[in-house]
Order: sequence, then structure tokens, then C-alpha cells
Amino acid sequence: MQRLWSADELGERWTLGPEELKLLAELTDAGKLGLAAQLAYWRQHGRFPNEEAELAPAVVRHLAAQVGVEADALDGYDWTGCTGRRHRRLILDHLAVTAFDDTAEARFRRGLADELLPRELVPSAMDAEISGWFAGERVGRPGTCRLDRILTKLR
Repeated sequence: MQRLWSADELGERWTLGPEELKLLAELTDAGKLGLAAQLAYWRQHGRFPNEEAELAPAVVRHLAAQVGVEADALDGYDWTGCTGRRHRRLILDHLAVTAFDDTAEARFRRGLADELLPRELVPSAMDAEISGWFAGERVGRPGTCRLDRILTKLR
């Protein structure tokens, strides 16, 4: 995970648009920042974070400034409980993320075989590329076991 971000990178990759900010309107401070963090993280990685530690402090501060709350508001956010799950569903609906069905799996396998595997990337770079594929295609990332099975079969 990238821990250091320039101001330009934060602005380019971690800034929420007007429609995304509307999603936060009626939430508490912790809810606003938590939903913003999950949304921005999903756009970057094609998956949700499990805890605040997965976000660089500069990213949290950048998001907090956008939504008008203090960065420490995230301390009270319920990442894996009812609130976090409800926010994840809202984000997936908002982004029109589709399930990792047979069609998506076939596209993913083709992309791996044609573009990623021939490049022989180091594991961290491969994971970043895979995350980018899921985010870019707006497809829900499968669980680790299923993803590992797909990768093992193609190698």
C-alpha cells in the first residue's frame, strides 16, 4: 500500500465528486468519513478496506477535509458491523458494481492470460493490477480462495 501521497496524487485519486458527496449528506461525522473512505478506497483497489490502518494518514486527512469533519472522526467508524456493511451496499449500488459471475470471470481470465501473466510481475504489482482491473471493470472482487484458484490454474 502506498503510504506517501503528493498533493496532486491525493487530488487526482482520492477526491470525491459532487454525486458522491451527496451520499454523505445525512450521516454522522464518523459515517461521512467512513463512507467516503470506503468509496474512495474501492475506486482505487476494487475492494473495501477492513480497517482504518489500510488507509494512509494523508488520505484520511484529505477525505476528512472534503467532507468537513476531523480526521479522528474515523476512530468511531464501524468498519465491519451493520454500518460498514450498509455503506458498502450503498457504494456498490452507487457505482453500479456487478457480481463476479461467469461472464466477468471469463473476461478476467482473458485479461490475465493476455496482459498480466506474460509480464511476470512481482506479487505486489500483480495484486495492484488485479485490483485495478476489478475497480476499472466495476466488478465485485471474489474471495481470496476463488481468486487464488483462478490464478493457480492460469499459471
